[in-house]
Amino acid sequence: MECDPIGTVHTPHETTSDAPRQGLRTDAEGTLELHEAYHEGLSGFDADRVVVVWWADRADRSVLTLDRDPSRGVFTSRSPARPNPVCLTECRVLDAAPAAGRLHLRGVDMVDGSPVVDLKATL
Repeated sequence: MECDPIGTVHTPHETTSDAPRQGLRTDAEGTLELHEAYHEGLSGFDADRVVVVWWADRADRSVLTLDRDPSRGVFTSRSPARPNPVCLTECRVLDAAPAAGRLHLRGVDMVDGSPVVDLKATL
């Protein structure tokens, strides 16, 4: 299996403990910047919302149960701490600059500098 980042997200959250549990629960804003090779992938982008598929690169990959409720496994939650920390966050698009490969978003729950794996525009 191979998966390479397509960009990076910049947010006000410096650590995993700073980040909210879900993007829907915050008005925090951030900027998603695609690597130049992927700018063309934003051509024609006009969605109001986008699902950001990102990698929680600083998450603890050895965790299998929740700290707050050890009777629950990580697969019953949205916790980024899990064996393969693939995360999904639906964000509101405040501004899109497709030619520059940039999206200004609201509802970010990622730690600053998190790698972006994919984007899914919602209609």
